[in-house]
Amino acid sequence: MKPLPLAALFGLASLGAQAQVMLPANTPRPFDPIVVTANRTLEPGLTLRDAVVITREELEAAGALSLAEVLQRRAGIEVRATGGPGQPQGIFIRGAGSGHTLVLIDGLRAGSATVGTTSIENIPLEMIERVEVVKGPMSSLYGSDAIGGVVQIFTRGKDVPHFFGAGAYGTDNDFRLSSGVATVEGGTRLAFSAGARKVDAPSATTERVPFGHDPDGDPYENAFANFRASQRLWQGEVLALEAFYSRARTKFDGGSPDDRNDQTISGARFTSSSQITRDWSSRLAIGQGRDKIDFTGSFPSRFETRQDQYSWINEVKIPGGTFVAGWEMLAQKVLSDTPFAVNERETQSIFASIQQAWDTQRLEASWRRDDDDQFGERNTGSVGYGMAWAGVGMLSATFARGFRAPTFYDLYGPSFPGFETNPLLKPEHSESREISLRGDPIWGVRWKVTAFDNQIEDLITFVMPTLVNVNRARIRGVEIGLQGEAWGWRWSATATGQRPRDEATGAQLQGRAERFGTVEASRSYGAWTVGFSVHATGERYDSPNQDPATLLPAYYVADARVGYRIDKFWSVELAANNLFDRRYETSIGYEGRRRGLLLNVRFDAF
Repeated sequence: MKPLPLAALFGLASLGAQAQVMLPANTPRPFDPIVVTANRTLEPGLTLRDAVVITREELEAAGALSLAEVLQRRAGIEVRATGGPGQPQGIFIRGAGSGHTLVLIDGLRAGSATVGTTSIENIPLEMIERVEVVKGPMSSLYGSDAIGGVVQIFTRGKDVPHFFGAGAYGTDNDFRLSSGVATVEGGTRLAFSAGARKVDAPSATTERVPFGHDPDGDPYENAFANFRASQRLWQGEVLALEAFYSRARTKFDGGSPDDRNDQTISGARFTSSSQITRDWSSRLAIGQGRDKIDFTGSFPSRFETRQDQYSWINEVKIPGGTFVAGWEMLAQKVLSDTPFAVNERETQSIFASIQQAWDTQRLEASWRRDDDDQFGERNTGSVGYGMAWAGVGMLSATFARGFRAPTFYDLYGPSFPGFETNPLLKPEHSESREISLRGDPIWGVRWKVTAFDNQIEDLITFVMPTLVNVNRARIRGVEIGLQGEAWGWRWSATATGQRPRDEATGAQLQGRAERFGTVEASRSYGAWTVGFSVHATGERYDSPNQDPATLLPAYYVADARVGYRIDKFWSVELAANNLFDRRYETSIGYEGRRRGLLLNVRFDAF
């Protein structure tokens, strides 16, 4: 069966608009979530940027899916995985590489400075309250690594009294427990949650893997905890402490039956927030994010990244909008039993942004200057303008520039026969153009169409025997989003058509499809809730030169769930992922998720 009947999804975008009401530019509309990530504001607000918010309710409906798979279904992000639970997963936003997406946890960088990514496969859904995704270059607010966009994860915690507990059991002896509590007393707020998971996952590899295939199982274990505390002082200042911790143990196929990695992702941040005047808010923050991984087996080694982070952000209300200005410093350090020629670097940055709305128009602009002790000074910026189009919707356009600094491993890591690092590498940089139309409802259907053109220069590429800045990539495409209700069903659909190309060779970028999309629907019958989703992805190549031997065929997967609310506090849900047990790969030799069931029992008291 050929998946991807996505032409039907694209065709819906051509419907004509009949609404006659023109809304002011600062009026919330469908597909306009209230976020803090897009403009780096202290208080949530609207944005012209293409932003997606994934709520706690949506995470609970995900069944056994990983965070990357939820991002794939809910935010239109591509995923490249090398196995099942705990195995490495990369995410591609609008064709940009996995190293081009900045992942924040409670505002902190907590990834690896050696490989340049965050191990989102070890961030369990049970630890997350919500996720904000902003697509397109965000370097003008966040600096390096935000060429593709920003994914910000907010850990569990509420501003109202809350207690929860959950237990789940599923396929492959997938056993999960989690619990948490939040309390509010006067100006004091506390929240704590913790949980664990253990699953007897099958082999991460298949016979098609180029090396190291071992047919035995690759079990995965994870334990997490997060803590939040805040106190409002007599003069209105709020002091807050946030901390998170996730530890995972994963067996993998690398040539020895004893191959295993133990990884810890953790961070803590202390903030002081003040309302200096009626129109001026300020927040000072100091924190540290850590990523530590120990490999045992064929190639025992240890890598640890420590990222000390300091920031001072000021938000000022101005007529018709908000002005934000800030300073931050990032000090990165790599600790390893493998020597690095240089293992520290520091970046000092200043940035500013403005959001302005008047009549039926909106303006957003930002600028940032990064001073890196290796690469010197670098300026980035973005500007977006939107206006209401009478009877159609909100039309907007955005232009942005971004960059990504080479990783410590690219620059200073150990060399070996056939490979040499290159301390002369330059940062990659990008230019992005985006036009978006968020439409007025048509026959009850809410819709959004976005056209984008991303160009990435000086891509770091391996050219025997070292890494050099030679490649140039360009990704052009269209994204469509639809939402509606019909016959009691709530449904949504997203579809992307893109052309991800290496401009030097014309080859399709590795791991990127030209078409992909998701359809979801759910409804309630009294105490019962049912839902399903279908995700489809076109063919991809798992090589940089579009080698036919690396073709990954198109595929689709269907997920379904049924839930029952027993009473005010108790509920139970059964979720099925890959309901029809489709066989597929997202990288050569690593099979995608097979059919699985997860039974979840939850207790929530407010």
